[in-house]
Amino acid sequence: MRRQGLDPHELDRSTEQLMSLIHGNLPDPPVSTTARLTAFRARPSDGVDRISRLSDALLRDIVSRLPVKDAARTAALAARWRGVWRSTPLVLVDTHLVSSARASTPDVIAAVSRVLAAHQGPFRCVHLTCSRMGAYQAQLKRWLRLLAARGVQELVLVNRPWLREVPLPKTLFTISTLTRLYIGVWKFPDAAGL
Repeated sequence: MRRQGLDPHELDRSTEQLMSLIHGNLPDPPVSTTARLTAFRARPSDGVDRISRLSDALLRDIVSRLPVKDAARTAALAARWRGVWRSTPLVLVDTHLVSSARASTPDVIAAVSRVLAAHQGPFRCVHLTCSRMGAYQAQLKRWLRLLAARGVQELVLVNRPWLREVPLPKTLFTISTLTRLYIGVWKFPDAAGL
């Protein structure tokens, strides 16, 4: 890079500023891992399981508002909850799946792949924003095919920048259920081939 008159450190700072600007303009995910859970003061336990009396539709609504890790954990509660989890339109946010903001791309790729394999139901919203996808184009195409089949409605897809351009998979344009799409740091494919 120095031969081209570029200071690599200055380029790194500029890239981080660009990514900060992009991420600052993305919509917030509809679920949060930091949201405070509140409840009314509990009455003395009378041993009655009131949650099991709720309808499946109401349980699905509750589960759909949880981060995907917590939503998956509901399947361990009882057989009925496994069915609820399978049919709930989930929200998948890659940054909620890894323990560190600086997790490696392979860790994130593996975590997203596990969720997509485990949940056969619909996805209402998916945020994929913290990975360098250049080396994972086949994986991304597979994810997009799965999301198209599962009726994703909102997709946020940001590629962490590389020094080379990474093409946006044409598979993205086959998702007919999308109502919102946010993309960043991708090279658009040739539209003539669509």
